[in-house]
Amino acid sequence: MTLRSFRWLPDTIVVRAVMILAGALISMSLVGYWVYRVGAEGLATTARDKGLAERIVSIKRAVTAIPDEIERDKAAHALATASLEVHWSKVSLVLGNAPVTVRSRAMEARLKELVPEFGAESFRVGYADDGALNAGEGDAYRHMLLVSVKLEDGTWLNFASPTFGTAHHMAGNILAIAAIVGSLIILIAILLLRWVTRPLRDLAIAAERFSLDEARDPVSESGPAEVRRAAKAFNTMGERVRRLVSERTMALAAVSHDLRTPITRLRLRSELLDDEQTRNLIDDDLAEMEAMINSTLEFLRMGVPGDETKAFDLATMLRTIVDGEADRGRSISLKGIEHASMLGKPVAVKRALWNIIGNALKYGGTVTVHIKLDDAHVLVEVLDDGPGIPDAEFEKVFEPFYRVEISRSRQTGGTGLGLTIAKAILSEHGGTIELHNRQRGGLRVSVRLPVKPAETVMPTSRKREDAQSGHGHQNMRS
Repeated sequence: MTLRSFRWLPDTIVVRAVMILAGALISMSLVGYWVYRVGAEGLATTARDKGLAERIVSIKRAVTAIPDEIERDKAAHALATASLEVHWSKVSLVLGNAPVTVRSRAMEARLKELVPEFGAESFRVGYADDGALNAGEGDAYRHMLLVSVKLEDGTWLNFASPTFGTAHHMAGNILAIAAIVGSLIILIAILLLRWVTRPLRDLAIAAERFSLDEARDPVSESGPAEVRRAAKAFNTMGERVRRLVSERTMALAAVSHDLRTPITRLRLRSELLDDEQTRNLIDDDLAEMEAMINSTLEFLRMGVPGDETKAFDLATMLRTIVDGEADRGRSISLKGIEHASMLGKPVAVKRALWNIIGNALKYGGTVTVHIKLDDAHVLVEVLDDGPGIPDAEFEKVFEPFYRVEISRSRQTGGTGLGLTIAKAILSEHGGTIELHNRQRGGLRVSVRLPVKPAETVMPTSRKREDAQSGHGHQNMRS
């Protein structure tokens, strides 16, 4: 059985250590209780029986010295105590054939040791619960040790003592004390363990918040030696990753600069061609090469410092994108709430949304964008009436440079990085992106992003249709 069997418990080092400590304390308490019951209780019983035997012999001698029967009975009652009843009677309280037990045999031996002249018929010892009680005495002596001592005149001095000693109560007290002390130890252990594991928690939080574009303070190298080494290794790793990405981006930027120079020369030379059709084909190829360079650099620059984190209105940003595309003659509309503020990098988020919307416009003639609040998130849905994507390709289209085979045409273009960049940016902001084919044809892209609380929401519906709705539909998308 593992800690996962207790799903209601947090699976942390503190909980595991406390469970181990609690298990050890409980085991020790139970073993101590058992040892006391077996050992200490036996010693307590032996000592009690010894004192009881001495008390019986003493009372027997005192009562025997009184000749008057009435006075003898009064003396017997007067000599009784809270733990030992004494009665003078002409009848034995214990049967002559009372069952023999270990304790009754021990009491007989103790009485013979104290009064050597006691014969076999001089006394009887038994337990009421074992059937030693004379049938005529009723149930008043249940759970008692019974001793009947025969006097010289043939009468009997009967003794009755409860069999429950203080050992049971002491054992219960020991368990109660152990529970209290154990609870205090566990409470102190929890506080100490939380203090000891705090550097480890800080390290985990720093790892979760690690980002290439934010210069965060290094993790404090404190705590136990193992945690200090882990924190130091994490800080070193972070610096190496940032330096590696920075060097890679600078190298690619230099390469892109070198590539743009021949592209520009080719574009200038193409203008000198008399054949217009050839010139247009060359220009398209050069434009595609430049777009590929820009997209690749954009993908590699993700996470590089430059975009500041701040609050912005996602609905206003979407409206700007939609209005800009509509002004260019695209058939696109925006519906939903008026405002939805969130905290993030506006330039990066706008890039992600534009990639998604641009992809929909590329493969669908009409695009509708919906924005609404869903609990603590804002839901953006981009719907088009294009051909959609096979379900088997949903995960693959987010891979870098992946393009569905049919989409690799001169009409659609693309580098296979648009959705990859969008997903990376949304994930960095704690968001998600999902693809679904619509029943009536087309694709629905669902984006979910966390929003700032307590924002005013005003519903609205904005729609601007494209006058040129005859854009060709492609079979697949990048």
